[in-house]
Amino acid sequence: MFFGWLLLAGIVCQAQLVLAQAVPYARTYARSKEDVDGALKELQAYAGQKLPIVDGFVAMGAEPLDRYERAFYQFSIDILPATPGSCVVRLSAKITAWYADKDPAKSGYRVLPSNGRLELDLLDRLTEKFGGKTAGIASPSSSLQMPRPKLDVASGLPVNSGGRTGSAGGTMAGGETIEEMAILKLKRETEEKHAQQLNAELQNFLELERNQAHPQNLVVVKKSGTPVLARAAAGSKVLFQAAADDEFEFIDADEEWIHVQISGASRGYLRRNMVELPEILARRLKPTGEAKKVLFRVTREETGVFPGNWEKLKGKTVKIFTVQPAADGKKTEAAEKVAFAESIFERFGKDGGEAISTLEGAVIIFDSADGGIIAATLGDVKERAGGSLPREEFLKRSYMDPVSAFNPSVEK
Repeated sequence: MFFGWLLLAGIVCQAQLVLAQAVPYARTYARSKEDVDGALKELQAYAGQKLPIVDGFVAMGAEPLDRYERAFYQFSIDILPATPGSCVVRLSAKITAWYADKDPAKSGYRVLPSNGRLELDLLDRLTEKFGGKTAGIASPSSSLQMPRPKLDVASGLPVNSGGRTGSAGGTMAGGETIEEMAILKLKRETEEKHAQQLNAELQNFLELERNQAHPQNLVVVKKSGTPVLARAAAGSKVLFQAAADDEFEFIDADEEWIHVQISGASRGYLRRNMVELPEILARRLKPTGEAKKVLFRVTREETGVFPGNWEKLKGKTVKIFTVQPAADGKKTEAAEKVAFAESIFERFGKDGGEAISTLEGAVIIFDSADGGIIAATLGDVKERAGGSLPREEFLKRSYMDPVSAFNPSVEK
């Protein structure tokens, strides 16, 4: 049933496009081809132009018009000979615009059907440039076959080559009678009304499907330009900038960071305050009792030579993490610094990639008055992360300067 509605809506949309893109608009001018061509160049008719909006210039489609951006139009113009001393200008407008879908994979440039407003406007401006004078339509005996007149979108009546609708009584320029035009107009209005009803029902079905099947583990980006980082640290490499309403699958949360799946095996990090969490995740991540306090934050990550004289890492390439207290001026305890350092070492040991191929260890610099430096070799970090090296032994093997900053039992 649902797919039947989809098929029917698609047929209706195609029918609307056919109606909107009938034949090009044409008008005959008692001027030479060279004069007309020069006038069109002065009017910049051959150059593409931007449209501030698409509403009012394109025929109705299935997608909402307010989602179209960066609209642009270009005329296709033919100057054809009519009678000696006159020629016919025949043109149509091609409109393109970027469609910003909620699903980025469905976004892209679209070609939109013109409703005729651009074509008529150019023909009217060309007529005004020639003093408001046009020639009659080329006679049937002429070698030029004029296209059948295009229906005026507002009135349902055909527009002749001078841009005016046919008069009451008799036969229209294309051979249709007023009665036939009235029937065509009524039929068009009925079909458009039916298409609008089908489109409304289709949108209701789609909304119902989205509400029923929408996963509960997706986080939604609040603001366009939100950076997706390679690491859970300020200053980390920016993988790309997400747009507003982009959705990512939730993997884990680490203090102020949300770990997400981008696509396939690709992962990234977003700041927690830059995303909206589903209610089920928000409840799960909400701490019970007193809110968990963030004591430190990583302000910088870089690769460089070990900044000390420790024999195990002296002159070797390491990963350097610069850390600052979350609260300025707050004195931090040795145990708090050790616990935070261990969390960084653990994450570093599990990252792999660059650490395995080029680095010999990791260094954490606590940038504060009561700070210090703690470091460990890559081998010890990986053993600790894998669970084969006890915590006490790991800390015993690690470099600490000064030791008292991380072990208060040692006298300064």
